[in-house]
Amino acid sequence: MKDNLYFESLEETTDDFVDFGDISRVRLGIQCQYGSRYINGEISGWPNLGEELRFKGDDHNYHSFKIHRDDVEEFIRRVELYRKEMLE
Repeated sequence: MKDNLYFESLEETTDDFVDFGDISRVRLGIQCQYGSRYINGEISGWPNLGEELRFKGDDHNYHSFKIHRDDVEEFIRRVELYRKEMLE
């Protein structure tokens, strides 16, 4: 069921931006508020993994974030690599 929401979000977009909350929950397995911390590193101690990737939204409202569909896989790759490095 979760995967269906993710794919529907990707298919229904009209401007090539998809809901970041869906990506965070389905692909990263974490709530949007935690996934969004990886976007720009504005919260002390969190990395800026969204550099040079296309995001839209209000930094003060994590529910507003959207990510360009072509940047989703790169963002996921960066977060997974970061998490792996933190465990080593």
